[in-house]
Amino acid sequence: MTQHLQQAAQRSDRAATLAVTVALARRRVLLRRRHQEAVATARALCHRSQLVLARQRVRRQRRLGQQVGPLAWFAVEGLIDQQVVRAVWADGQLSCDRLLGARARLLVDLGAEFSSDDPPRRYRASLQAPPVAVLLTLIRACDLTTVMEVDLGDGFAEHLAIRSAS
Repeated sequence: MTQHLQQAAQRSDRAATLAVTVALARRRVLLRRRHQEAVATARALCHRSQLVLARQRVRRQRRLGQQVGPLAWFAVEGLIDQQVVRAVWADGQLSCDRLLGARARLLVDLGAEFSSDDPPRRYRASLQAPPVAVLLTLIRACDLTTVMEVDLGDGFAEHLAIRSAS
């Protein structure tokens, strides 16, 4: 009888341990998901603040009569392998997510070129200059470009923002 009670207690302990393990695994999944959401939100806020600062800086420079060329700043948001990636170009510097940077560097290393017929232009993939080549490189690096905001220069009252319908 004692052996029977011990076996029942052991089964009960195993069931309780299994229930706790399952509950902890579910909690871990939930916490991991919340962590990923928090990181994604932080990255989006950082991207947005970089963009706002770039716009303000260029607006101030223009207001003070300083020469600021077209494409003084731009931002790209897209998807690579179903992951959101972002980049901001300002003050001749690129700031972008690692995944987008790696994919764009691959295009540069492969010597990718972009061209147009009207007007005839040719640009080599770049992450440094000219800004239009950097913009084209980032767009090509994305599987899908979902948002693109571009400063068009003094001749335009505001900037151009293009959002995809995805």
